[in-house]
Amino acid sequence: MGMTFRLHFMIVAGLICGSLSAQDVAGRWTGVADTTDEANTKRQERQSFEIRSQDGKLTAFSIGRNGGPGASLQIQQDGTKINLYRFLDFEGGEHLRWKVELKDGKLVGTFSALHDSPKKWIYDRTGAITFSQAPAPEAPKQ
Repeated sequence: MGMTFRLHFMIVAGLICGSLSAQDVAGRWTGVADTTDEANTKRQERQSFEIRSQDGKLTAFSIGRNGGPGASLQIQQDGTKINLYRFLDFEGGEHLRWKVELKDGKLVGTFSALHDSPKKWIYDRTGAITFSQAPAPEAPKQ
């Protein structure tokens, strides 16, 4: 019984440690992607999004430059890993993808923007990004 109990405990503990609750990632996140495109142009791209939990399901949307909600993002979760996707209808289409993992209170991973047109596009870019949780915006004063 002792060995079986320990094995069962280790499996359950591993599942608990490897899961991510909606509260862990809910809120606004902001970061800067250090990207390099196929023409070897380096950029720093400031990005923000918000994750919400509704009925136990995560939803996400981008945050515009004015601080207001922007386009919806598709979100997928696998343990502590999160993938966010957005499709831009720009010159044949462009796929944006954030592939991040929650580590020490930050979302760490990569950002990529890949053009989906038959012609070669030198502006496809990818790079590292770290998001920190941003304070919620203040309510308008009345």
